[in-house]
Amino acid sequence: MQHPHELDIVLAVLGTEEIAVYGRDLLRHIVADGEAVQTSVARIPIGRIESAQVLEAYFAMCGGVTWAKVLDAGRQIPGMERAMASDPRLSQE
Repeated sequence: MQHPHELDIVLAVLGTEEIAVYGRDLLRHIVADGEAVQTSVARIPIGRIESAQVLEAYFAMCGGVTWAKVLDAGRQIPGMERAMASDPRLSQE
């Protein structure tokens, strides 16, 4: 049984694009079947595509993703993106 504070899907939002960073298999299943399933979805705004990759790796290490983990990850994004912006190896073009 899923804990009541656990999420089914986490999306990173870059502009108008939503990138699944957790629960991708469930999302794919829902879309493929066209099945109406009650899911809990969180969205984390990001400013760089690399942030989605970091979030995906972070949530992959978690057994279950809770709202608290999503809020904590969301608070980390601005500082992480500032560090990425100052790293010449990660210049956005």
